[in-house]
Amino acid sequence: MPINWIGLIIGVGIIGIVCLMISCFELHHLVVTEYEIASVKLAKTWDGYRIAMLGDLHDNEFGEHNEQLIRAVKEANPDIICIVGDTMVVKEWKKKDFSITETLLQALSEIAPIYYANGNHEMRMQVYADQYPGWMEEFQRILHQYHVNYLVDDTVKLNKDGKTIALSGLDIGDEYYRLKGKKKIMEPHYIEQKIGLCRADQFHILLAHTPLYIEDYEKWGADLVFAGHFHGGTIRLPILGGVMSPQMQFFSRLDRGLIRRGMTRMIVTGGLGTHSINVRLNNPPELVVVTLRSGDRKDQCQKRKRVKKGK
Repeated sequence: MPINWIGLIIGVGIIGIVCLMISCFELHHLVVTEYEIASVKLAKTWDGYRIAMLGDLHDNEFGEHNEQLIRAVKEANPDIICIVGDTMVVKEWKKKDFSITETLLQALSEIAPIYYANGNHEMRMQVYADQYPGWMEEFQRILHQYHVNYLVDDTVKLNKDGKTIALSGLDIGDEYYRLKGKKKIMEPHYIEQKIGLCRADQFHILLAHTPLYIEDYEKWGADLVFAGHFHGGTIRLPILGGVMSPQMQFFSRLDRGLIRRGMTRMIVTGGLGTHSINVRLNNPPELVVVTLRSGDRKDQCQKRKRVKKGK
């Protein structure tokens, strides 16, 4: 039986158009995913402590001035907000424009204290300052103006009723992002040299933009890692998962969700935007909300909740 090429081409075209329409819808309709993370290192005073985690916005907007995203964060009632980088797009073809970043940080700063770690885009405008003149200075002005805690290879202690947990931001070097389709082996003691030792008796949260180095985060001793960078795999297929990361890792199991390695838990956000490949399919933009629990309990992941338009 001969192949009906015209019918096949029309069928493929219709499927492509439908997928494009779904992708356009997904790009601007986010979901909230909630987790509960428990540890015997957490004193009872930390039970119920809530963290909103954002990453990879890449200048995307959800409603006018990102009002849907801001409302979703506010409704989550977080004690702190953690941003794992790439709020903006830093590329040769992109003009310097931090208006979306500034509007968002201004609004978020009125909800809860913000802790911000570099992604590869923030790192890029610092490492290649000649290529992006004035970009880092403008970004730092915004951070300072809205009292954002900028963690570049730095650690702070969060205190509640005299009990502390540690929060670090790791600024991973450009050499760990450059390889496409391959993983550069992280140098021994790399994290320790950048942000010091991780105390075994204290709960420690690490903001590390790329999830690719979970083995190194676990060796260092992080209890909870927040990461992004992989954009949820761009297109997600049933069973197979995410198709491709920005560094051309295909069908990685590190692209979205809760990943366990030893005593380390890593939560990878699917991200909130895109840049060079402006496509999402079966991969909605995501705001992550984490509730800490004290004691020896089982970690939980609740169902995603789609954020609706309007109030």
